[in-house]
Amino acid sequence: MRIDSDPLQLDLFSPELAVRKVGANYHVPFDGSYYSVPFSLYGEMVIVRASKCSIDILVSSGFCVATHNRSFTRRKYVTDPSHLPAVYYSVFYDSRYDAAKFRSWAKYFGNSTSQVIEVILASKPFEEQAYKTCMAVLQLSKKYGSSILEHACRNAVSSNLFTFSAIHKLAKAEYDKHVNKFVAN
Repeated sequence: MRIDSDPLQLDLFSPELAVRKVGANYHVPFDGSYYSVPFSLYGEMVIVRASKCSIDILVSSGFCVATHNRSFTRRKYVTDPSHLPAVYYSVFYDSRYDAAKFRSWAKYFGNSTSQVIEVILASKPFEEQAYKTCMAVLQLSKKYGSSILEHACRNAVSSNLFTFSAIHKLAKAEYDKHVNKFVAN
């Protein structure tokens, strides 16, 4: 019998190791996918040990805190619900981001930005999986300004486009239109 035909032998090869920081959504990236860890590890550095079939996440002492089936789908979140906090953190108690903070921040820019953030948060099985997209959308205000972000979100809502890349293209187009108008005058 050939060794490579035996599925039990596949994980006997040397695992791939990587050091990652636990993000605000309690996931660590590895090879294009995201894997959950207990929320108490937010901001900590962890070790990802990847085999052909599984992902183990270890703390610096070598203790394994999470094990997941390995995903080869890009941008997929692999989440154990027990890793997520039962109650989201308040802005007064913690510097972590949560859905309430994103909603509050979006309201500052306007109704269309709020609608976009609501749709993005609702689009994932766990809201935490949408945090990176929410942050990216809201950060567009730093590059293009709050009025351009709100205008881009208004166009996104009317066109039913709720991805970061679509909103970014809309904001850039609006910004370029304003810059060209300013340069022409």
